[in-house]
Amino acid sequence: MEHVRRLLQAIDRHVMGARVILLTSAEAVVHPNCQRLHADFGRFVTLRVAPLIAAGNSLFRMLGAFYERQWKNAESLNQAFSEIGPGNIDFILLPHLEAIGLLHLGLRPHLFRGKPWATIAIAVRFHHRQAGIPGPARWVDHLQRLFFWKVVRNRKLACFGTVDPFFASAVHHPVVVHCPDPCEPPVLGDAARARVVYGVRPETCVVLVFGFIDGRKCVDVLLEGAARVAADVDLTILLAGPQHSGHVAPILNGETARTLRDQGRLVEVNRFILTGQDIDPMSAADIAWVFYEPHFVYSSSVLVRSALSGKAVIVRRQGVMGRQVEENKCGLALSSDSPDAVAAALTQLARSPALRKEMGENGARAFAGNTPEAFARPIVDSINQALAAR
Repeated sequence: MEHVRRLLQAIDRHVMGARVILLTSAEAVVHPNCQRLHADFGRFVTLRVAPLIAAGNSLFRMLGAFYERQWKNAESLNQAFSEIGPGNIDFILLPHLEAIGLLHLGLRPHLFRGKPWATIAIAVRFHHRQAGIPGPARWVDHLQRLFFWKVVRNRKLACFGTVDPFFASAVHHPVVVHCPDPCEPPVLGDAARARVVYGVRPETCVVLVFGFIDGRKCVDVLLEGAARVAADVDLTILLAGPQHSGHVAPILNGETARTLRDQGRLVEVNRFILTGQDIDPMSAADIAWVFYEPHFVYSSSVLVRSALSGKAVIVRRQGVMGRQVEENKCGLALSSDSPDAVAAALTQLARSPALRKEMGENGARAFAGNTPEAFARPIVDSINQALAAR
């Protein structure tokens, strides 16, 4: 939803007289985030509920539930297009490619009825090995590559954006552009006050886990490593964000977590952190933990936010994040998730404020271009060019 907000802001600023139909599900329409979007942009945005597709597709179900959901989304869009009327639409923007996906866009080249269109890819990864990005190979990557080239040859495709900073240079196609994962410049508060607010001791080195705390974020790996840091290192873990109880409750009820909590070395803020109301937890942090599970190989808005906040990060040496951190020297990329390897990394950063400062400055420079304007501008430029060519 954050990407949609940035796109609407840019359309409002740069596309004269735009009227937007925001097609979404019945569940999403009543969600507070969607309602806030409509409240902020309602003067030119109309919310419309997409048709519900009850039928299934056994062929795509054989490939996986993900591909069947994409098929349903394509069917829903096709029906909505007929209901709205093609004559009432000038441009199609698919803000998340993965909602329909390369396979279905390739199989249905006339899905958008000859209208110019654009999209932004979040999770395309078939180029990783070619780009030198560490990660596991998958059979489906060959399928994705085949259909990507089919999709980009569609003459009506005005812009294929991607948040992956390595994708455009790997595929070398003029319609493919980098739309850097957007982040407003963080407004950090006083570190001492932030630690008081969140119940963190003033003298400790703070490792922050930020956002939705679920299984992806390898909290168990962090806690086991933190329990093994050198005896002279005062280190505290701050979990700031709502917790997925099914994923992390067993971890946070375990012996390691209980021991760290009893020592004042594990602090939990189990709720949403509200921008503009709560002091940013980054204000209290020295290190950001952005170490995700092995199959998460994409970019991360938490990495962008951490870097722009000037924090040294710890990531897994895999995927886009691992490559970004190594190239930009803005943190440590670990090849192992063993407790001893994690403890060594935590100890190294905790003992060296100068190294943390250097890495933080490197990250702030490297991600300075990840602005909302830079993210959305290629898309709105393609919209304006397509409208001018009518």
